[in-house]
Amino acid sequence: MVSLRELPFLGVGIGFRPELQKEQSRHLDRIDWFELIADRYLRSVPESIERARAMKGRQALVPHGLELSVGTEGPLDLAYCDEVAELVRTLRAPFYSDHLCMTKAGGFEIGQLTPLPFTEAAARRAARKARDIQRMLGVPFLLENVSYGFAFPSPMTEQAFVSRVVTEADCGLLLDLTNVFINSQNHRYDPYAFLEALPLERVIQIHLAGGEKHGGRWVDSHSQSVDAHPEVWRLLEYVVARSPVRAVLIERDQNFPEEFQEMLQDIEHARDILGRRGTVEPPLPAARPLDLDASPTPLPVDEPRFQAALARIIVDPGLRQRFLEAPAATCAALELSAPATEALLQAGPAHIDLFGREVAAKRFALLAKIAPATLKLLQKERLLHGLTTRFVATHLPRESREYPNRSVRDGFWLLDLVEQLFTDGELQLPHLRDIARFERAQLSLYSTRPPVESALAARAARDARPEPTDAELLTACPHLGAHTRVERFGCDVIEAIRRVTSGASLEDVATTPTLILFLKAPGWRNVQPLGINERTATVLSLCDGQCTTEELLARLASRGSPGDKDRTEAGGLKLIRDLHRLGAVMLDLGLKQ
Repeated sequence: MVSLRELPFLGVGIGFRPELQKEQSRHLDRIDWFELIADRYLRSVPESIERARAMKGRQALVPHGLELSVGTEGPLDLAYCDEVAELVRTLRAPFYSDHLCMTKAGGFEIGQLTPLPFTEAAARRAARKARDIQRMLGVPFLLENVSYGFAFPSPMTEQAFVSRVVTEADCGLLLDLTNVFINSQNHRYDPYAFLEALPLERVIQIHLAGGEKHGGRWVDSHSQSVDAHPEVWRLLEYVVARSPVRAVLIERDQNFPEEFQEMLQDIEHARDILGRRGTVEPPLPAARPLDLDASPTPLPVDEPRFQAALARIIVDPGLRQRFLEAPAATCAALELSAPATEALLQAGPAHIDLFGREVAAKRFALLAKIAPATLKLLQKERLLHGLTTRFVATHLPRESREYPNRSVRDGFWLLDLVEQLFTDGELQLPHLRDIARFERAQLSLYSTRPPVESALAARAARDARPEPTDAELLTACPHLGAHTRVERFGCDVIEAIRRVTSGASLEDVATTPTLILFLKAPGWRNVQPLGINERTATVLSLCDGQCTTEELLARLASRGSPGDKDRTEAGGLKLIRDLHRLGAVMLDLGLKQ
């Protein structure tokens, strides 16, 4: 594994976002590298990587993670780490990064970067995990400082805590200067004194973003230009003059500007600052890390029970409300000690409640991408708030390997909840049931675990197969593809979704039952819906892999009148061929003679 001092200089980059891909592709000469949100490419289809790989030329692609949760008590998720390592190898990334925080505990996925107490035990735990991760990945691992809305009473300062972790783990530091600025404003400290106390020789990468101020409190929203708080530029000048920074990244995750030039200006500003720094010595070879076996006596905030209770309070709105109204009784019910209860009270129940509401809002922001038409129609009919309240109260985000990621899990849960409300008679909204069922069918194919081969390789292999002759087709045994399904709806559901998306009225959408064939090529993300007729549906239902095409056509002909036999055979053979070309039907050639 290369050392920190051997890492290449990348320059100034930007986060790769599908929403910006067109503009990013047009300006590759002004973007040095791209950062990928790793969790969008793990447990997903290879097409995700293919889309990102299209950006790879002279630019490096560096994944940045969200879910290692190095601050959580307990073992690492080794399966997750293996997937991260595979992603790093696929992209040939020079390093990998994640956050110095907690994102899950007690069996619950918080889905938000949750602050840690700054204690000796927490530092040792995070350092051990970071060192194990770095060894498994085979490339340098960087930890990022996070912004936080609440803090626990701690014996260490934040800068001492960060320094202890990265030094003992012998890893790099991803220094988020916007987070430094935001924390210094919200928690009233000198950001330059904070930076001076860090091991700046370990800073490999820097994050810059534009935040927002809500009610006198800064929020790391990644929604503005860095100019939203110009002091961050001065912090960048301070750090690059003292640290061998290899990479600077401009983060923008929402509120994308109408003119991409705004983001290019941030890139150029950062490049100018990075280019004006003097010569900075690379980091020295790391000293031998301290022995991490002997752990200090943990404080109440270090106990697994405390982490589990905090996670449950954050994600459970009912429990959080009880905590606000009767904190001592609620903590007693969670079997927390008096010192642990006092730590939560000093962190601030109101601050924890705000954090929990932000977590719930984030869940629904992600759901808006999973089931956009369903949520938009609910919002239009003023039913979304009630459904949101019910969903977060009854569907707590428990950890599960059943789903590729938590967004897909929440998507299934939400759409199943809508179906249940219709079944129970609690919802009567026209067309909503069909729209929700349509989006669930798409989700079920979209989230299907893919083959190992890349999407491009799968497509090329399919296209290279010779077209079967009529004789081969007649003796083949057709069967539905793994990524194919047929669903029946009570209205013209595609037109209904188009109207919801455009904001048009649903009043005169045809209520004639329709059949939709859903298709997804192996390894590809996009699901293609096609309207089909009853005859095509019948043919697909007969493609069970047990009979030949010739036998299938005979069965099809027997269902019609004798005069239709010739037409049925000729049309059926063409239909099977067309369905095979689409990828809806697979052919086992020559199994029956």
